[in-house]
Amino acid sequence: DIIEYFRIPADKIEVVYQGCDPSFMHPVAAEKKREIRAKYQLPDHYILNVGSIEERKNALSAVQALTMLPEQIHLVIVGRHTEYIERFIKENKLEERVHIISNVPFDDLPAFYQLAEIFVYPSRFEGFGIPIIEALYSGIPVVAATGSCLEEAGGPDSIYVHPDDIKGMANAFKQIYSDTERKKEMIEKGQKFAKRFSEEKQAEEILNIYKKLMK
Repeated sequence: DIIEYFRIPADKIEVVYQGCDPSFMHPVAAEKKREIRAKYQLPDHYILNVGSIEERKNALSAVQALTMLPEQIHLVIVGRHTEYIERFIKENKLEERVHIISNVPFDDLPAFYQLAEIFVYPSRFEGFGIPIIEALYSGIPVVAATGSCLEEAGGPDSIYVHPDDIKGMANAFKQIYSDTERKKEMIEKGQKFAKRFSEEKQAEEILNIYKKLMK
């Protein structure tokens, strides 16, 4: 985007990736998980989405994909209530399976991730996609959209589908649920990939840029 819109030569650009809050890098205690599940009435089996609920974020595609999955699988969306997806939820009688939870304190978020089975991020356009990093550190497989920068955040072992490919998204969910070995591999490789977004690595890369410029 910097090259395209501002005509800045590529050799004058250095990329240093941001990371996420360190709280997502540590396992949440079992007691805390039980407390969070009870507090928010979280279902036993759910796919998680975190972010503002607006058309750009494309949460509707995850809701639509839910109609192709077994009824015991739910979708939990952490974000502010909007009319954007609620009409579809009502028309398709998904009120019992789609849980929109607002005003979640930041300290509770790691448990939301670690209690989930899959993280979905179908956004059409992002600056980066920090929630994907949070999911990878939390040890859950990621399904995200193509066409933006999300492949850079999720790495080669997450699953990517076109943001309008509802059937493809549902199939990605089914694949993760049905193939335990694939799921395990996605989690292990995802956690390894996420380490490149550490604060130490950011500091090292920024320092190297400063040193290069001072020569």
